Amino acid sequence: MSRTPTPAKQNPVETRPTEALRLAAIDVGSNSIHMIVAQIDSDGAVTSLWRMKEMVGLGRASFPSKKLSAESMQRAVQTLARFKQAAVQRQCEKIVAVATSAVREAENGGDFIERVREETGQYVRVVSAKEEARLIYLAVRHALPLKDKPHLIVDIGGGSVEFIVGDETRASVLESRKLGAARMTAQHVRSDPLNSTDRKALLANYEKELAPLCEQILNQKPVKCIGTSGTLENLAAMCGTGTEAGSGEVAARAGYIERVRFGKLLAELLDSTSDQRARIRGLDDQRKDQVLAGALLVDQLFKRLNLKRIEMCGHALREGILLDYLSRHVPEMKIRRDIPDPRRRSVVDLARRCDWHETHSEHVARLCMRLFDDLKPLHGLGPIERELIDYGALLHDIGWHISREKHHKHGQYLILNGDLKNFTPEEIDVIACICRYHRKRTPTRKHKIYCRLPSRLRRVVDVGSALLRISDGLDRSHTTSVRDVRCTIEERRVRCMLTPRVDAELELWGARRKREWFEKVFKMPIAFDLARG
Repeated sequence: MSRTPTPAKQNPVETRPTEALRLAAIDVGSNSIHMIVAQIDSDGAVTSLWRMKEMVGLGRASFPSKKLSAESMQRAVQTLARFKQAAVQRQCEKIVAVATSAVREAENGGDFIERVREETGQYVRVVSAKEEARLIYLAVRHALPLKDKPHLIVDIGGGSVEFIVGDETRASVLESRKLGAARMTAQHVRSDPLNSTDRKALLANYEKELAPLCEQILNQKPVKCIGTSGTLENLAAMCGTGTEAGSGEVAARAGYIERVRFGKLLAELLDSTSDQRARIRGLDDQRKDQVLAGALLVDQLFKRLNLKRIEMCGHALREGILLDYLSRHVPEMKIRRDIPDPRRRSVVDLARRCDWHETHSEHVARLCMRLFDDLKPLHGLGPIERELIDYGALLHDIGWHISREKHHKHGQYLILNGDLKNFTPEEIDVIACICRYHRKRTPTRKHKIYCRLPSRLRRVVDVGSALLRISDGLDRSHTTSVRDVRCTIEERRVRCMLTPRVDAELELWGARRKREWFEKVFKMPIAFDLARG
């Protein structure tokens, strides 16, 4: 992608910067299942780290029968389980998987999707033919400099072939045809070596589909043809001008297919048997039967589009999946850049999902932390407890997302069910309870979540909610009228001096109104004064 790829033998459990996002993209294709793991840094740079591929052959039986075979589904589920395990080992936070034509067209494709979810916990999204073409375009556009000239992009898969014409800003053509190598082989190839009858059947199908499409493409006047994916990569490797199958990490520029040299290869393939093709350097063994259909299609493209050369691109659908995900999660990347700590980032992410009152919540949290620090001799809590109280203060009003009434209880529910990352269940309970008790009733024995906490954590909730009530009262008008608060511990009381920005009488009233729980927890009265002048 945009940086030099990391070698595949890199330690899979290497740590990563906390602000970086590590993603896995899985392409469940008709021939193969591919996975790429990439790291996205806070500046938006994308680094490919690992690739995995397994030939599963979902489309071998499904194209003639319109049903995925039990054997291929079993292989696919097992492969996806291994890929998921590998992604977790490599610290991926998100796995995005899509399936294409084999699953899209199979009568039991839905059964396969459900089985994957039940057995691996992974959701696989089935994409339309046009969406598949769009994702491929995103990958190629990111990898190669298309500039302002139209380029033809061809992706020969097992079930379909995508034809895209686009420059660096937009795609003017996004077309897909059911001409994939596995499909064409299943429908038309019965002989080995390929006889004239089967060859004529293939060419007749290509004539029907390609004639109008190639005219549309030629009208766009593309300056270059770019090829992606397994069949074309194999043909380039067999010509000796591409990256060989199985050679490891694939670069953005992955060789080329030159017309004259390809013509010689095609002649050799047409005269060969399956066993002879299997011995040709650069060909995946499991493509030895379907490569003929793919090669004849490439020959038609050379002739119909008057091509001299097809430039190869090592990036395809799986990279497009990554880029599409990132384009829809730009705010998340901004959070990572602004908030490198993963626990705090998770809290802010939940707050934003709940449409929080950001200015008020952050101001209340700052005041709460000021109280915590000044009163440490009284409560004796440490940095971990401080952090949990801070997060409870940040989230104290997210219950407004549901309703103003009982928003403290709604907030507790949202925190408990908000999928906070990097916290223990007990820590989440503490944060939720601090939110719950920032107003209205204080903890009682009837409150199950509070009572299931050990006594040391109930103490954190008591202190945190007492300080939060005072802090929330100090921003009663939500105008940050109180700029700062400083506490001094006197012999028989706590004195708080408020530094106002503007008139803060309402805030003073709000703090005094909420001091009862504080005085019970700290066993000392608290007094408030406004700094004058």
